[in-house]
Formats: sequence, structure tokens, C-alpha cells
Amino acid sequence: MTLRIGRLTRSWQSRLLQAVLALMVASWLGQAAAMDETAPHRRPVRTIAPERLKIKTALGEALVPAYLSCDVSKVQPQVKRAVIVLHGRLRDADKYFDLSMHAAKSSDALSDTLIIAPQILTSADTARHDLAPNVARWKSEAWLGGDLGKAPFAISSFEVIDGIIAVLADRKHFPNLERIVVAAHSGGAQFVQRYAVVGRADQVIAAAGLQPYADGIEVAAGKNNVMRVRYVIANPSSYLYFDSTRPKPVEKCAEFDHWRYGLIDPVAYVRGDNRALEQRYLTRRVIYLSGGNDVDPNHSALDKSCMAETQGANRFERGLNYFAHVQKRAKFQSVVLRHTRVEVPGVAHDADRMFNSPCGMAALFDAPGCELKLGDSFVASTLPLVASPATGTATAVRTATVPVIGNGSVSGSTGTRHSLVKP
Repeated sequence: MTLRIGRLTRSWQSRLLQAVLALMVASWLGQAAAMDETAPHRRPVRTIAPERLKIKTALGEALVPAYLSCDVSKVQPQVKRAVIVLHGRLRDADKYFDLSMHAAKSSDALSDTLIIAPQILTSADTARHDLAPNVARWKSEAWLGGDLGKAPFAISSFEVIDGIIAVLADRKHFPNLERIVVAAHSGGAQFVQRYAVVGRADQVIAAAGLQPYADGIEVAAGKNNVMRVRYVIANPSSYLYFDSTRPKPVEKCAEFDHWRYGLIDPVAYVRGDNRALEQRYLTRRVIYLSGGNDVDPNHSALDKSCMAETQGANRFERGLNYFAHVQKRAKFQSVVLRHTRVEVPGVAHDADRMFNSPCGMAALFDAPGCELKLGDSFVASTLPLVASPATGTATAVRTATVPVIGNGSVSGSTGTRHSLVKP
């Protein structure tokens, strides 16, 4: 009898312990979910951009808030370059407008440059600020991959860029515009990299009666209907690959090659076969800016999905791996790769310091001090970074040496460029 009571007691204690543990786990999961829901990128933005861009789509016209360096509704004959700069997951377009304006001033480029910083909002943002029903909005982070919006129509977030490019291609307002640069850092760079693959910039420009060209392609003298386009992608967490090979094992990640990491099951916006999309991307002018110190595998904003983990341990490693991938794919497709990769030494995950570095200003504004050769991958010169209001005084950066991939470069060397960026 005593033995049986002891067993019953131990059984009761075991069940009690299991119940307590279950409650603790449930509590922890609830707290984790609450923390996730209140993460900075899920909270409504504090500031809405003051201007409204009219985006014309097949379903109708939508408004997108934006910061503009000049009035796009008026004729701007002085504008020769337009830079569209995308925010990241925090949708802080004001920050990206300010740092881009500073880089333009430091590059002596403001006199002939228009800067546009659109703000792609979520439903939480528009509800918090009681915005008009025709202001475009998306569910949470759906906009990052080109998904359809919630209102005023089910349009892709990629159509925001199409719409802005359509505005810029209007010769009535921009009679002398020669070049459009689409740029972003971090989460926004993920968006821009995918747009560079599937975006319809060329079609939009052609529909306006102009001829789209990637930067660096020779154009006959005297042509006034040419529009050059390039993409600047800084420190994204992940990239879109064109085959099923990855630098890291994929066996435990069933969706490693699905959209946004590959071309399986893409969003509705995507048109064309995969081979054509790949060839077009490889021949578009793309500049990758990679922070030499952006190596934290546990960074709070790093994509830690298994799909991203197959591309490398951190942003710097993923950037190196991806450039090797596009080099391989260009050779396989027998096309000339029109991409360039630059390491900005001494910089971690910092949009301000990336865009205000000499190579950042060359990529955005054609500033002197960093030659960006097609197909090249190199470490930038260790020139001081430019002082910015967001970071204070200028910071001298350390010398860094990493393997350099590209046209005749030697592994382990440091590249230094001191001439104008190629047109």
C-alpha cells in the first residue's frame, strides 16, 4: 500500500511538473509573439512624407507619399539625373531622403539631380494617420517582395517604381533627363534587387517614346531620346538566384528556390520566362555596395530564414557569394556581365556611411573618386568617409583586404579607383 501511494504521488508530481512547463512555454511563446508584433518594422510610422505621387496603373490611379527635391508637376529643364531611393523595412523615407540629399550635396550634384524618396506604407500606417482611401498600402512586409496591395487596388509594390519612372519619362516635365538611378539599402535593397530582375522600367520608358539603355552601353552621338538606367543595391539580407545551387546546404530548406529567393512561384507581377529574365538582369547595370564590417550573423534585421541562410552566414558573405553566382551565370548565358561589386571597408550595416562613401557617391551621382568597372569586384580605397548630419564628423576607415573577383584582379589584393565612374 505504501509503495502504491508513493507511485501515485510521483505520478501526480510528474503531471503537475508537465502542466507547469506547458504553462511556461505558452507564456514564453505569447511574449515572443507580442515582441514580434511590437517590433519596430511592425509599428505604424511616425512621419508620413508630405508630397503625393500619382501612380497610374491598369486598375486606376493611386497616391504614394514621397519626399521630393523639386516639384515634379512643373517643368524641370535643369534635371539630368533622377535618383529614386527606397527606404527599408522601417519605411523611414525621411531618413533616406536626408542622407541622399547630403550625398548629393557632397557630390556637387544637386543642381542637376532630382531625388525622390517614396514611402511604401502598410495598412497600419494609413490607419494610424487617417490617410485618404486612395493612398496605396500593403499588408505588413508584403511590399518587400512585390506582392499585391490592400488598397486602393490590388497593385504590386513594383508598380510604384514603374509609376515613378513613367513620371520621369515624361519629356514635357523633364526634357533633359538622361539617367534614372534606383537605389536602396538593407530591406529596400532586397526590394530593388528583385525589381532589377523582374521590373518593367525598360517597357515603361519605351512606352513614353524613349530608348532605354543600361549605363555603359555606347550610344550614337546626337540622340536625345535616350534614357539610361542603373540599380544600386547596398547590404541586402538576401538575393534572387537563377539556378538551384547555393553556397550552403539546402536539404533542410524545401523553399530555398521559391520567390523571393528563386523564381519558383513568383508574384503575379512577374512576366516572361526565366531565361529571358536572367539575361536581362545580367545585362542591366547593377552596382552592389557591400559594407566590409556587415558581418554580424545575429543582426536584428538580418533575414534568418532557411532560404536566406543557404546564401551565407551574414550580409557580407552573401554578397560575395551572389556576385560569384552572377559571374557564373553570365558565362553560362554567354553575355557580358554589366554588374560591379564594391566593398566599402570599415562600414557595417549603415546606409548613411554607405551612400556617403566615395564609391557610394559615384554609384548614385557619378561623383569622381571611384571607378566602377563592368564585371569587377574590388575593395574601395580607404579614403575618409564624408561627414553627414546623421553621423556627425567624418570617420577615417581602416584598410581591408579580401578576395577580389573580376577582370584580371588578383585574389587578396586591394583595388583603388580614382577616376570618374563610367557613363
